[in-house]
Amino acid sequence: MTHLLIYTNRTSERLTYIFDFILTELLGLSYELTSDQEQFSDYKEPKFSYATMAVGYEPFFESTPLLFEKDIHPQPINFSEYEHLMGFYPVSDRSLIPFDIFASAFFMITRYEEYLPGKKDKYDRYRGSQSMSSKGGHLEKPMIDYYALALKKILKAQYPALQFRPNPFEYILTFDVDMAFSYLHKDTRTNLGGFARSIILSEFGDFKDRFLVLLRQKRDPYDTYDYIYEIAEKHDLKTRFFFLLGDKSKFDKNVSYKIPAFREIVKMVSEKSETGIHLSFKSHVSNELMVKEIERLQEIGGNKVSANRFHYLRYQIPSSYSRLIKVGITEDHSMGYAGRVGFRAGTGSPYSFFNLKHNVRTPLRIYPFAFMDATFVHYRRNNPNESLEKIRELMNYVKETGGPFVGLWHNSSFTENKDYKGWRKIFETVAEEAAELMKES
Repeated sequence: MTHLLIYTNRTSERLTYIFDFILTELLGLSYELTSDQEQFSDYKEPKFSYATMAVGYEPFFESTPLLFEKDIHPQPINFSEYEHLMGFYPVSDRSLIPFDIFASAFFMITRYEEYLPGKKDKYDRYRGSQSMSSKGGHLEKPMIDYYALALKKILKAQYPALQFRPNPFEYILTFDVDMAFSYLHKDTRTNLGGFARSIILSEFGDFKDRFLVLLRQKRDPYDTYDYIYEIAEKHDLKTRFFFLLGDKSKFDKNVSYKIPAFREIVKMVSEKSETGIHLSFKSHVSNELMVKEIERLQEIGGNKVSANRFHYLRYQIPSSYSRLIKVGITEDHSMGYAGRVGFRAGTGSPYSFFNLKHNVRTPLRIYPFAFMDATFVHYRRNNPNESLEKIRELMNYVKETGGPFVGLWHNSSFTENKDYKGWRKIFETVAEEAAELMKES
């Protein structure tokens, strides 16, 4: 690990947090900070300054106030573009990049804007359309990861011997099990209602499928686990499943966690994949609900539960994350939008959550995802070909920057029925193409 010396007028928790992420986690560099101009001038190894003025002729990146503040307040966002990069804090032409990449990265990765007042959607979620990344037109690019590449290019040109850690591309499959079964293990009233709805809507194929499944003459359409593993194993892809174990409600429609067939699925998957809890619709405001659902998964799967993804991607920053920490969750995989694809936090790489209210780095690791299948079907209303092209575009961005490319899928998306007709082909094509990209990394 190559050691850098960085001159800065002063330091802060915010500054070291974002330097740790970009320099150490993304680029594999170690660094030391100094405010001693003489020490910095005398240093003969790789160095740069992040300050209001350059010390000498070193690589210089002009700083803005954000990383040295301690409060939270509306930010003076002014978009600035440099080559293919977009940032929020313009600086003078003395700086090698005409905006503050470290402040811009911090703003995105901490979700600073989500601490400020804003209009929520009907599920009380932050709207992706309100984000500065969306307004700047770069939500679909992992912009912080591109910042790291730009910094690497600048430092490599100045210090050719500087060694950077490789950051290979990796495709990771994640699945939310909102409903383990479509027809099986539902109460009589639910199935009778389903039959009636099929007749009213003239959906006679659904009527027949439900009938055959209930007679055990056909597999339940949501029982796609063997298929998922067949594709994952064929291309040597990692899988992670998140199980919804909340009590039944309008928005939590899984079968009871007490159903033996469901428990068998959870046990089987827990033996083959990493698993996590899919915390229910109202859990993000209740430690009690979180604990109850986590304990259910631990009892069934037999493993300690350390990872979560919120159902409906419904959570509030920072309160929901603070609750996760209190109940022992160390990973959250909810960082993305239901209605938009792209990179909500500006990166596709995992990172430590920074709580702006307390101005402190926390032990909770955030794992972003780049796209969700339901986004294309229920929000964007894309056809399969359009969806595949957008996934490819996102995937190529991550291939360019390196790091994990995470897809959020559902076991219920491979039925080849109704809205999801053609989605097995998308799933298989993305897996195949991603596997080839992984071989190239």
